[in-house]
This record gives sequence, structure tokens and C-alpha cells, in this order.
Amino acid sequence: MRKSVLIAATAASFAIGTAAFAAFSDVDANGDGALTPDEFAAAFPDISAETFAAVDTDADGMLSEGEHVAAVEAGVLPAE
Repeated sequence: MRKSVLIAATAASFAIGTAAFAAFSDVDANGDGALTPDEFAAAFPDISAETFAAVDTDADGMLSEGEHVAAVEAGVLPAE
């Protein structure tokens, strides 16, 4: 599943471009280009830590824009 999400993230990044980035940047409170668990929890309070871990495909403890886009495209995270 993680490989599928990563492939979808790459494809979605090209297809969506800056539109997805705008939504991502709204959630990325410190502007470092990644969502920390705290930023994720603040933006998506009803979504579990287990879901965060599942969409963190490289298991680095943060969500990149690509991981975020892939999760939105897969319907795991809300689009807005």
C-alpha cells in the first residue's frame, strides 16, 4: 500500500501542481515544507495518529507535500 501511495503522490504532484501546495502550505504552520505530527493533529483533529503513520510513506515522522497530496487523492485526508 505504501508503494501505491508514493506512486500516487508523484503522479498527483505533477497533475495538481500549485493548487495542492496552497492547501498544504495552509496546514504547514511553520513553513518548513513538512507536516509535523502536531501540525497534522491541529489541522485534522478527527484523524488518528495511526492514519498519520500510514500516510507517512517514508516513515520519517513528517508528511511531505507529496505524501499529503497522495493521501488526499486516495481519500484518506480531506481535500480542504
